[in-house]
Order: sequence, then C-alpha cells, then structure tokens
Amino acid sequence: MPRTITVTKILVSGLALTSFAAAQCPPPGGYPLPAGLENGPVSGPAGPVTPRPAAPNTPRPASPAAPAPAGPSTPRPGPSVSRPTTPRGTPATTPRGGPTTPRGMPISFERGSTSKKRLKIDWVHPVPPKRDGKETAAAGPMPLADALDILWADDDGRPLLVLRECPLCQGSDGALLSRSLKNDKTLLLTKWFRTVKLPAHVAERGHEFHNVFASYGFEKGWPHFFLLADRDAEPVQFTGTQTQSQLWKAMYDVLEQRYAKNPQRQVKKWLKLLDRYDSIDSRRRALQEELLAVRAEKGPKSSKAKKLMAKIEKLDLERAKVEAEEKKVRDLGLLKPTKAPAPSRRAVGAR
Repeated sequence: MPRTITVTKILVSGLALTSFAAAQCPPPGGYPLPAGLENGPVSGPAGPVTPRPAAPNTPRPASPAAPAPAGPSTPRPGPSVSRPTTPRGTPATTPRGGPTTPRGMPISFERGSTSKKRLKIDWVHPVPPKRDGKETAAAGPMPLADALDILWADDDGRPLLVLRECPLCQGSDGALLSRSLKNDKTLLLTKWFRTVKLPAHVAERGHEFHNVFASYGFEKGWPHFFLLADRDAEPVQFTGTQTQSQLWKAMYDVLEQRYAKNPQRQVKKWLKLLDRYDSIDSRRRALQEELLAVRAEKGPKSSKAKKLMAKIEKLDLERAKVEAEEKKVRDLGLLKPTKAPAPSRRAVGAR
C-alpha cells in the first residue's frame, strides 16, 4: 500500500511539472543565450570535458579552426560545413557572386538616400484658427464643413487620407503600414493623397476637429483612418488591422475617381525608378570614395582622378534623366471632384 501511494505521488508530481513547463512558453525567438554562448557551447574551467569515444573528431587540414575567445571549444562529432559568419556568429547576408563596386566591395541592397526621401509620408498637422475671439479649445468642435476647409487647405485638391493617433501608436504610422512586409508601394501611393494626422485626443467632445470623425456616424465606432475622395463622398474607413491588399485596393479605387491616369500602372513605374536611383546612388558613392583615395595618392589633377570625375558627371546626367521620368510618372492628372456612388460603410479590416 505505501508503495502504491509513493508511485502515485511521483506520477502526479511529474504531470504537474510537465504542465508548468508547458505554461512557461519562451518568448518569440526563444530566450536569450547566456553571454559567451552565441557561437556555440564553450567548456568552462570548473571541470574536465568528457570525450565521446564513438565519434572522434576528424581534423580538417584545409581550413584550420579559429580559437574561441572564451576558451577551448568542446569538439562535436561528425563532419561540419563551414559558412561565413559575422563577428557574433550569425550567417553573413552578402550573397556570393553578387554585384560589387569598381573596387570589389559588395553592393548593398538597402534603399539609397534618394529613395528613402521618397518613402516618407508627408503628414499635415492642421491647426485650427481662433474663432469669435476665443481660444479654439474653448470654442468647442468645428462644423464638419469648416473642419474640412482647414484639412483641405493650401488649395490642395488631392483626396484626403485622415489618420487619428491612439495612445498605442503615437509617433508612428503602425495603423497604416505593415510590420512584417515591405511598405514601399503604400508609401508611394500616399503621395497622391493629402495625408492628415490628428492627435489622439481628437476623440474628446470638445476638440476642434472632433466632428471630422463624429459627423460621419460610423456604425461600429471610429476607424483608425479613412480615405475621402471629395467633400460629397462617403469615407472609406480602416480599423488598422487591414491587410496590404485591402488597403491598396481601396486606395486605387479612390485615386481612380480623382485622377486621369491608372495609379496601378504608374506606381509600378515609380518603384522601378527607385531601383534606378538606388543603383546611381550606390555607384556614385563608390566612385566618390575611390576619387578621394586617388586624389590623396596621385593628386587631384592626375589622369585617373579626371577619369573618375568624368564618370561621376555621367552619373549625374543619368540621374537628371531619371528625375525627369519621375516627374511624368507622378503626374496622374488630377480631376475635378465628381460625386461617386457611396461605398459600403463597413470598416476595412473589421472582424
């Protein structure tokens, strides 16, 4: 009888430990490794390492192993394949046989400075004027028509994209952009909208722009942002959980109402122009570095320095041609607003 009770206690204790271990799930990506173990296990000075006789380590004369920084490494059985690593032991990201600069340096596939300037949202932060000699906060919310006059100021006839911040996304564009996918297309499409950002406290009843959201009577609560083709159009609302394809489709629909040219075709051309900008920026940067080295070694008036200067000037001419093409691509031909059929009021991304 006592043996039966003891076995039962052991089984119950094992199940409890298993349940507890299952509940302690590691965070995404796992727990961080202790210091010194990023490149694999390292034997410590506390005790001897027990060798594994079944699989002796075979030396590789062609590629001697580099010594580990924290002490001798514990040999692992079986053959291993070496691969280039960064100092912290992560795989190198530069592909073998990829494009290189004239001096043999690998070309980075990161967007260049010119593209990065294009891939930013030009947010407008409207400021309401004083009304009736009062501060705007004391005057209360403005009528929707007056608020739209301010949001559509500067004679900007582009359709509106109005985003309100929330306490969780202040200072970021997380409600509009994807966290896991490239947003280049989305960012370029915003250039054909007048992008307005309102603060989180616009939800307060006394805020000057409260009616920008409150007057539309959104059935399932306020959206995170909406698109507005013109003053008479119904807003196309988004919850902030929409997919990229849902957002692009809605943006295309609104842009097609207000522009003469096809935005889908033009944005594809624009993305290709960004790639050309990246190539020009990368080549020019490499030539500029080489020119500095040649000037220091052979002088600024040397024949090689003059050849490099000629190459840089040729790149500048190529860049000017790309800028001229970009100007044509960006001009979709803004149309006067016409009353379009009202779309569904269901928020895109609602569950």
